[in-house]
Amino acid sequence: MKFHATLPYKIDHAVDLAAEIIDLELERQKRRPKFTEQKDGDTPLGGEMRIQSPWNDDDPEPPTAA
Repeated sequence: MKFHATLPYKIDHAVDLAAEIIDLELERQKRRPKFTEQKDGDTPLGGEMRIQSPWNDDDPEPPTAA
């Protein structure tokens, strides 16, 4: 009987933890660097390449490379 009494609370807790993990992952995705590249260019090496960072240099917890 104890299992059935505590199951809804355990499920609610697990759902809350999953929601937090999903939210953290979505935030991490927003903070990833953006790479752009032009395949064709003026030289045999190709075109322009750029990287843009969406975070500040003084960010205490910058994202790590994935």
